[in-house]
Amino acid sequence: MTTVAAPGFSTTASALRRLYFVRFAFAIVWALVMIPLAKDLNPLTATLLVLYPLFDVAAAIIDARASRATGSPTLLYVNVAISLLAAVGLAFAGASGIPEVLRVWGAWAIVAGLIQLIVGVTRRKMGGQWPMIISGGISVLAGGRSSRLRPRTTQR
Repeated sequence: MTTVAAPGFSTTASALRRLYFVRFAFAIVWALVMIPLAKDLNPLTATLLVLYPLFDVAAAIIDARASRATGSPTLLYVNVAISLLAAVGLAFAGASGIPEVLRVWGAWAIVAGLIQLIVGVTRRKMGGQWPMIISGGISVLAGGRSSRLRPRTTQR
């Protein structure tokens, strides 16, 4: 089945596809930097943890502005607020340790992922929303997983 989008939708969908590509590239680079450093919570890893939701804030604002003509950007602005709260929460959780960071990260990933899923599904008619839908689903799954993780301890 082929979907033909209105001219305004195709321009918006094209801009959003570029945004989704940038978000994906950022996530890959972030993960490649973060994974080898994740054993220890130090100023660099704490900064990286806070940076990710701040990047999500910027992406959600760009998305809301680009897609204003295609529907209400309310959920995207909710995502901005949630991601800002997550950045602050991660900054504080970083002082408490990895278990607290994982809880905050997991909760944020679940909520932000659900928002991405809802936004992507409701904008399907515009086309090009599969990256948003897949990203939202991955965030929900990863958030659920990370909020249940506990750091490994060595037993003697």
